[in-house]
Amino acid sequence: MEYITLQSEVNKLNAEGQTLQAIELLTSEIKVHPDNPELFLLRAQNLLKLDKYKEASSDAARALTLGAGAEANLVHGKALFNLGEYVESLQTFRKGRSKAGSDLGGLDQFGQWTVWCEERIKKLGITDVTTEATEKAPGSTMEKPESAANTMPVPKIKHDWYQTETHIVITILVKNLKKEDVKVNFTDKTVSVSAPLPSGSEYSLELDICHPINPLESSFRVVPSKIEVKMKKVDGIRWASLEGDGSSPNVKSNLTGASMDGSVPSYPTSSTKKHDWNKIEAEVKKEEEEEKLEGDAALNQLFQNIYGQGSDETRRAMNKSFMESGGTVLSTNWKEVASQKVEVKPPDGMEYKKWNA
Repeated sequence: MEYITLQSEVNKLNAEGQTLQAIELLTSEIKVHPDNPELFLLRAQNLLKLDKYKEASSDAARALTLGAGAEANLVHGKALFNLGEYVESLQTFRKGRSKAGSDLGGLDQFGQWTVWCEERIKKLGITDVTTEATEKAPGSTMEKPESAANTMPVPKIKHDWYQTETHIVITILVKNLKKEDVKVNFTDKTVSVSAPLPSGSEYSLELDICHPINPLESSFRVVPSKIEVKMKKVDGIRWASLEGDGSSPNVKSNLTGASMDGSVPSYPTSSTKKHDWNKIEAEVKKEEEEEKLEGDAALNQLFQNIYGQGSDETRRAMNKSFMESGGTVLSTNWKEVASQKVEVKPPDGMEYKKWNA
């Protein structure tokens, strides 16, 4: 099979959420052409999508040995980073950037990944990082500082994604984090998420996204059951994948999200199996509703539920009584508060005073 045709078939399988089948197709081709660096590179890219970091590292290293370009360094560096081998990863990114020179084009991602490596290395207290980039041959070993070798393994945490006409939404299924502990950084082509976990290790997700986003209009939220990252699309196109260089075919979607034949497409995800997003949303909503809160949080949740589930009259009563009483009365009886002003009722033993600015 010609490489262009093969790449098109692989992109099609990925768009349908069949990354595993794409890898099997590439494996068959590699058996026929065992010295083709592009095949190993393409398989490494797909292995990364399934979080098969050791296998991806091996394939990318093989591609480099066979003469692949700077993009193989990028893939190799990502695999090493996710394996916790930050020193080797940094060296690989430096080597790739040097190899690419001024012709970075769509590979202008080395800078961001270099920064992420340096941050991790600094956090681990590693100081003996060589400035000269070296390429790691398959099967070779490099002497690592003890602090890196003893890094606590990070628990496996799944993330998935879906899209609307205007946004890409990534859901990270990790529980009981505080918003102030979660750090999310956006650039036009990357997103980075990090947070300390209860186990003492640190969660990290670094993605080179498929198409540009607007960092200023992107945001995130933290709820008891997940982290939700919401990225604003620059172009109104439907993404075929979350990560990549944007080379996959893109189809302008209409306002309903339906395809040209009128059917509603399934959202592409980072998983190899189809998802019922309505079911997942219902499960997450149920989990959030069943979350046990205490103190003020529980009281606020109660008021929110009453307001959200109440009639228009109930909402009017709550708004009127709260505003007119200076926050000291909250009534749900519209007939009771409609005809007269609600008086201030401070708690026993306290006096109400107006604040003069």
